[in-house]
Amino acid sequence: MKQVELSRRNFLKWSAGAVAGIALLELDHPVYRAEAAPANCISFAQMPTDCEQMASESKLIQQNWEKLQGYVGSIHNQSLQQQVRAVLSNPAPTFMEQYGSGDAAGVYDELESCNLVDPQKVTAGQLFPPIADARKTPQPFLTAPGSGYGSHHPYPGGLVTHTAANVSIAVKLYETYQDVFFYACDYDMAIAGEILHDLAKPYVFQWQPDGSSLKEYTIAGTGSHHIFSIAESIYRGIPNDVVVAQACAHNHPGSEKDAEQVAAWLQAACVIAGKDPVRQGLLSSDLHMRFPIRPEGFIVHLADHDWVLSGFAATQCVKYLKDYSARVFGINSADTAKFNVFRNYVGCQLSFMRLYQAMVAGADNRMADKLIEKLVTK
Repeated sequence: MKQVELSRRNFLKWSAGAVAGIALLELDHPVYRAEAAPANCISFAQMPTDCEQMASESKLIQQNWEKLQGYVGSIHNQSLQQQVRAVLSNPAPTFMEQYGSGDAAGVYDELESCNLVDPQKVTAGQLFPPIADARKTPQPFLTAPGSGYGSHHPYPGGLVTHTAANVSIAVKLYETYQDVFFYACDYDMAIAGEILHDLAKPYVFQWQPDGSSLKEYTIAGTGSHHIFSIAESIYRGIPNDVVVAQACAHNHPGSEKDAEQVAAWLQAACVIAGKDPVRQGLLSSDLHMRFPIRPEGFIVHLADHDWVLSGFAATQCVKYLKDYSARVFGINSADTAKFNVFRNYVGCQLSFMRLYQAMVAGADNRMADKLIEKLVTK
């Protein structure tokens, strides 16, 4: 057999072809496919700084907002469907219309007397986030982050992607129990509870001048957004079974101890909503959950676990974006506001889940770099 001499020229031709082949394979990767295309590439200087503008111009957020509206439309009970739609249209903390500037102390004292607030973690002055008009949301549902700035989906529109993901999971759980066990939960209760579970996040996680979101405090051992969300549903007259299902998002009532925690959240929400939990029919006379405990709360709880992966992905993406912004755009660690605009825009356009997919696809972050290059240039 004749040996083929691999000359330098032939080697370079072969190498160029191999690189081109790899590039073509990468372009066919799900990260780059047309259906997942972000906005047109813009320069760093062209990035919008306004979070509402970012979300309203994001293909990702708009598509998931439409998906979420579709889930609302799938609720069979027309009255409940209208109530849920009204919340998404204006997720204002209307329960706050009960309070004047000096009333927060009285609510705080009642919560403290019931051991529902820890003075070491939250003061009376920190209990309620600022609000100019209790009938008007401080920001649309569309623009709010999915959670705190160090947690899951912390970008403009993150609440939309988080809620759409959770409701999608809830629907699949509902279908799974029906298909496998012929066990039919109440679809409307489960889906409405899941859609409403984070309704107070536009109130709690208001965007700040430096591009971060407002700090959250704790009520009854959980994030205040959870208590305010339940309180708002109670105040708006959402049916009790839906409110209880919603309250189970942060924990299931599958043991006596866990059920006591959910009961405490319902009690705290009733205090804030100005309602008696027993007369309201949400808790028994001894302030425990009413039996039998319906299954829809378990569905809501199981579906509210998007954060397990997305929270981890967000942490890794923020670390990567800090490195990328420093080496490509020269943003130093002290320029927090400038970096926050960058991370907010990237998250809003791609989601941190998709960016993390690119990071996982290439250990050297080459694919992640290419994805950012298709979005923002110098």
